[in-house]
Amino acid sequence: MAPRHARSRRRHRLISRALTGLLTLVVCAGIVVFLTTSHAYISTPSMYPTIPPGSMVFIEPQRTYHVGEVIEFKGNGLLWVHRLVKIEHNGDLVTKGDNPQSTPDIFVPPRTMRDVVGSVVASVPYLGFPELIAHDPSYGLSWLRAELGLTGKLVVLALVAVICALLVTRKRRQADAADMPGGSVRPHEPHGSNPRKETPVTRPQPLEAVHPLRGRKYPCQP
Repeated sequence: MAPRHARSRRRHRLISRALTGLLTLVVCAGIVVFLTTSHAYISTPSMYPTIPPGSMVFIEPQRTYHVGEVIEFKGNGLLWVHRLVKIEHNGDLVTKGDNPQSTPDIFVPPRTMRDVVGSVVASVPYLGFPELIAHDPSYGLSWLRAELGLTGKLVVLALVAVICALLVTRKRRQADAADMPGGSVRPHEPHGSNPRKETPVTRPQPLEAVHPLRGRKYPCQP
């Protein structure tokens, strides 16, 4: 039984280290992306299904912009991510979301090239949900549930269950180690078994006696 439990402990340790390393990598990558790139998160379904809510888009300024590009621009004190559908002769821009229910945007005064921040060079689904949830928790969580669907929810629940099981196993091992003298980990005992307590065996020490005639001490074996 001992080798089997040892293998189980090693497997749990490897899984725990792998999940910890993956989580650390994701957090570090998120910090690098947040600090070194020009990005924005999508909070409305106006670009659905091309860019669903909760996506993160990466913006790069361009020398020129063409019809058909998805651009980020300023309007009414906000930043918009819509598709450029037309450039008027006077330079006014006509933009519209990809959602079939969207209509062309109307700005007063109309938007021009001076209002364009850059074009969308990449979009990553779900990556913008942390910022969206932090800005508006109820709205962000509702869209997250909608975007995940049944399969995504099951995957998330499975990952949470695995992480919780690993944490419980780790705390149990730490508690067992704290109960043992010297901080050693107590080997796992099969369920229902009574571990045998070993009694230390002490050998009697030789007694010293004085010889009645010579007055010398010599050991007396019991």
